[in-house]
Amino acid sequence: MKIKRVEIYPLMAELDEPFGWSQRWTSSRATTAVKIIADDGTYGWGESGGAQTMAALAPMLIGEDPTLPERAWQRIYAEIYQGHNFAGQGMNAISGFDMALWDITGKVAGRPVSEMLGGGTRDRIPVYATGLYYLKDDYPNRMAEEARGYVEAGFTGVKMKVGGKQFLDDVNRVYHIRDVIGEGIHLMYDANEGYDVKTAIDFGRRTADADISWFEEPCGSYDLDANIRVRNNVPMPTSGGESRKSRYEFSELFAKHAFDIVQPDILNVGGISEMFKVGHMANAYGVQFNPHFWGTGISLSATLHVAACLPSNPPSYVPEPYVNQTVMEFDRTPHPIREKLTDPIFDQVESHITVPTAPGLGIEVHDDVLKRFLQGDGPIVVDQPVKPAWGR
Repeated sequence: MKIKRVEIYPLMAELDEPFGWSQRWTSSRATTAVKIIADDGTYGWGESGGAQTMAALAPMLIGEDPTLPERAWQRIYAEIYQGHNFAGQGMNAISGFDMALWDITGKVAGRPVSEMLGGGTRDRIPVYATGLYYLKDDYPNRMAEEARGYVEAGFTGVKMKVGGKQFLDDVNRVYHIRDVIGEGIHLMYDANEGYDVKTAIDFGRRTADADISWFEEPCGSYDLDANIRVRNNVPMPTSGGESRKSRYEFSELFAKHAFDIVQPDILNVGGISEMFKVGHMANAYGVQFNPHFWGTGISLSATLHVAACLPSNPPSYVPEPYVNQTVMEFDRTPHPIREKLTDPIFDQVESHITVPTAPGLGIEVHDDVLKRFLQGDGPIVVDQPVKPAWGR
């Protein structure tokens, strides 16, 4: 069994209404889907960013065994390692390829990816609602309506944005949302790297009475000294790591105790293979592992399979989300591609999502939706191998 063809689909959809966070506003959502097809017709789906980088690296997959995702991972990683390219879009490309190869591997074996990773310890994963981005004229009524909707839908946790308004305005917004959702719901906020050390510490202390479950990305994600100082001087846990790539970048976070919670994104970190490794590294360091998610059902399914296989941290007779059990982000912001691309379209029940049990990732992708959101005249197709440098 050999890889015959790789199809890359850059996708983009316009939004009915822009929304923002501390760094920018957006009027569209975009992602890249990748389909890897074997010579017997078996195929797998992956997702990430950087269509052109995927196209440049995909020839290395042609002719390879698609049921050996770790070998493919290592081969491409070795090729992009020098010059720190592994920390850029090369790792995004690996992430997409890796998901698709695990999808094929599970289909060939007739088992879901979670079983291929060794077997899940749970069949559903706790999730929280990510929303409450900045909207035009959203304070106080539109924010309240959105937050109340998450609670009524059954979510046990809600995450909001901070850092994109004047300091005291954001402080007031935090307390406003706490009043709306009540005391029994977890509340988190995400600054998206929007503060310096002094401001982040001040913000954490001023909002402490709102009972915050964690303070996400207070400072620049690669400024470890800043994040360590914030962690040591605010009353709530801190979190970060969504943009970090590979176990090698996460090792520094763990060794320096930069965050209480790490949040790798499967689109960035290196796919299923690498997220699985980072999850076990977090367990070894006693750091909570709560994955970031902002993609479609392809990457959501992949993340669910990994989360299903990670033990409580530490082991407990009563595993509890936000305490010792992985809780996963469930993006609720508008995303026309996510809302139509896959079967199933994932939803939560009682703040949990069921892990797919069909072979591979357990999803199918709708061709008509690909065509609707595809950028360009057709997918980028790679079907010819290339000999890598250095004779590998």
